[in-house]
Amino acid sequence: MPDQDKKLKSTEKATDKKPHGISVRDYADLKRLQSLLNDQSNQFLLPAIHFESGQINVTRALQNVKSNEQKPHGQWQESTEAVQLENFSVTYKNERNFSQHPKHKLFQEIFTALVKNRLTCREWVNQAPSIHFLRVLICLRLLIRDPSYQEMLHSLGGIENLAQYMETVANDYLDYGEERHNVDKLVNMTYIFQKLAAVKDQREWVIASGAHKTLVNLLSARNSNVLLGALLALTSLAESPECREKISKLTLVEKLLVILHEYDLLSKRLTAELLRLLCAESQVKEQIKIYEGVPVLLSLLHSDHIKLLWSVVWILVQVCEDPETSVEIRIWGGIKQLLHILQGGEKNFVSDRSSVGSLSSANAAGRIQHLHLSDDLSPDEKQENIFSLQAACCAAITELVLNETNAYQVVQANGIYTIAKLTLPSKERNTEKANLLQCYAFRALRFLFSMERNRHIFKRLFPTDLFEIFIDIGHYVRDISAYEELVSKLNLLKEDELKQIAESIESMNQNKAPTKHIGNYAILEHLGSGAFGSVYKVRKHNGQNLLAMKEVNLHNPAFGKDKKDRDSSLKNIVSELTIIKEQLYHPNVVRYYKTFLENDRLYIVMELIEGVPLGEHFYSLKEKKQQFAEERIWRIFIQLCLALRYLHKEKRIVHRDLTPNNVMLGDKDKVTIS
Repeated sequence: MPDQDKKLKSTEKATDKKPHGISVRDYADLKRLQSLLNDQSNQFLLPAIHFESGQINVTRALQNVKSNEQKPHGQWQESTEAVQLENFSVTYKNERNFSQHPKHKLFQEIFTALVKNRLTCREWVNQAPSIHFLRVLICLRLLIRDPSYQEMLHSLGGIENLAQYMETVANDYLDYGEERHNVDKLVNMTYIFQKLAAVKDQREWVIASGAHKTLVNLLSARNSNVLLGALLALTSLAESPECREKISKLTLVEKLLVILHEYDLLSKRLTAELLRLLCAESQVKEQIKIYEGVPVLLSLLHSDHIKLLWSVVWILVQVCEDPETSVEIRIWGGIKQLLHILQGGEKNFVSDRSSVGSLSSANAAGRIQHLHLSDDLSPDEKQENIFSLQAACCAAITELVLNETNAYQVVQANGIYTIAKLTLPSKERNTEKANLLQCYAFRALRFLFSMERNRHIFKRLFPTDLFEIFIDIGHYVRDISAYEELVSKLNLLKEDELKQIAESIESMNQNKAPTKHIGNYAILEHLGSGAFGSVYKVRKHNGQNLLAMKEVNLHNPAFGKDKKDRDSSLKNIVSELTIIKEQLYHPNVVRYYKTFLENDRLYIVMELIEGVPLGEHFYSLKEKKQQFAEERIWRIFIQLCLALRYLHKEKRIVHRDLTPNNVMLGDKDKVTIS
């Protein structure tokens, strides 16, 4: 046996007796590893990393050295330490509470030696073979799972050295590809930084070391395990506002959008959650806009994974605070997609109970590709996740309907019915999550109610006492706690009262079979009433397009006192409408398609304008204490002038009733005179 081995044996005998409950072999192995790590004569001939003037530069030293170029003693010592490190990682791979272990003193001494004599020793790092340093990192990763060892790593100055080494390996990996052991090293190091960042007070250590910059660079990694490790560590860091601010100053949004667009489901999930946290910073929201992120985000709403959907929807909640982005979400079909999620229908949602911590452990241990992330939730847990997702969708719609045209689309897409259904209590619901969903649903409805044209809908929706509480909340109140009284009052109602509210909600369903037909048209919805009659949304039998149909009561005194006068007025009206129908073709003037008589009523079928009256825009802006921008005023005014010039000069027609309520604003403030 070599002299070194005898020295180790004698050292073990001279030390303290082994602690109770530990096998002789395990104790001997730990003592041997401790002795090897504390032996400063353990040097290697071939450098793997070279430091110059405080800067780290990777040198590509050859590893295939002939055995006769190394001293036999050094060769034996290297293989012994490497084997002991590997044995340690295998033996204690499932241990997490090292500070509570019977061998806790030995573990502490080994950890200290790993940091002081290996990780922070530049001379050793300069000469260590790649595989040997990897084994050091693996042992550090296992020990760092114990929180007390995380504090020790900081006090020993190991975090800065680890960040420095991760930067070197990351640059080498990103520049030259997947060289030997680099991927495994990066996976282990990103795990260590994730564990550090999981504790609020420790995140500043990671930021101070500069590790967050390397983690952002690793978002370009081609290896999925390296990418996941970086995402998990950054997500833990982004939980703190101070860290979010530092991370958001780096160039990462474009990288995140690429991952969301092209990568696998798990990468998308983690990226969406990271982006959700970072969106608290204004520059991140601005970058999403610059890099055209809205279509990418909306494409993810087709997913069936609840956690991915939840993160994406909350990103939309934050980015739609910008008026232009809010409009863009509508143009790309975002409102209809959000309502589709709320409706549920035949969508088979999936989810799981994985956390950042559990995923990080699985990634470092090489188990993440074998995890089943969609089938481990009970029905109750899954339902709770769905409630959270629906609440997020209600929050997104709440922000979107601050734009009048968006609000109009929500109403036209059967949104009031869809959201109102979520306010109803259910015995099968988890109380806390269900009540929160009810609050979010009521808030969305209250924002819609703030638009004057929608208020008649709500009057028939709730009983008087509930409606009074609903009104008293006030316009555009975001504070979700303001809606708790309303939910409590609703949930205390008797069963027959709840049934009546449910019937009222069901009567608003635009998708139910039409109950009334006039001529060749099915009546779908009552849009409003005026001095001369009502306006309905209709669909022609066997047709697809939606139209507007105005019903005029010919017994109105305005048309004459007797039948003769009424017949004369009717003849003039039909004659005028015929001229208008045949002659008016202008983008800013409503199109008329048909007129007919039925049961002493005149019906005028016209284009259904997707928009909101200018008068409602005035009222809404007043409620929100806002004003029309001058540029917007000019855009509307010019279109009005063009429409009136066409009517007056080219067609010799006088409108005679041009009011803000007869000027409709559609997408991008397109004006249509009705």
